Amino acid sequence: MEVSDAIEKDRPVFNIVSTTKSNRILSVLYPVYDVIESYVDKKSFYPYRYRSIQQEGKYKSDKEIIFDRKKNIATFINHKKGGETHNSVIAAGAQDPLSVVYYFRTLPLEIGKDINIEVHDGNKNWTLVVKVLKKESIAIPAGSFDTIKVKALMRYEGLFVNAGDLFVWFTDDTDRIPVMMESKIKIGRVTATLIKK
Repeated sequence: MEVSDAIEKDRPVFNIVSTTKSNRILSVLYPVYDVIESYVDKKSFYPYRYRSIQQEGKYKSDKEIIFDRKKNIATFINHKKGGETHNSVIAAGAQDPLSVVYYFRTLPLEIGKDINIEVHDGNKNWTLVVKVLKKESIAIPAGSFDTIKVKALMRYEGLFVNAGDLFVWFTDDTDRIPVMMESKIKIGRVTATLIKK
């Protein structure tokens, strides 16, 4: 996952990119190559545009969401179906499936408290429920970290899709860097860890 500065329709934004790629061994059985992007307003942290290009086994997709923040409407574009579109009414502060991770990092956390965030995935509006579980010290390739462990009850497009609980460990500081994620997936369980801070 990476974040960089960008311009989206003359607006300064954060460009958030999540790339998931299977290694050579797994690719023989189940090739995975997902590139998911979100363009997020630097002040409000609301997304303006979301793009998801995926290949997971035989499944392939290319989807885009354009958010109209003045009208609270999201336009979904299915590029695999010739640019087929449809519009949906969304909540005023709705996030997309990727931007929600970064938006969550800006919120105050309290152990034992749940946080609800409205999300739009192109087809549906739904509420992400984040359970703030506990503080925990972990050691990963990037080093040792004091973290806050959360459990996300979510529908996430891509590798983490409707397959079970998603746990995320954020650094217990003002940066709230996600240093580890763990989830069940279609073919088992996956753990992602920060390699370099």
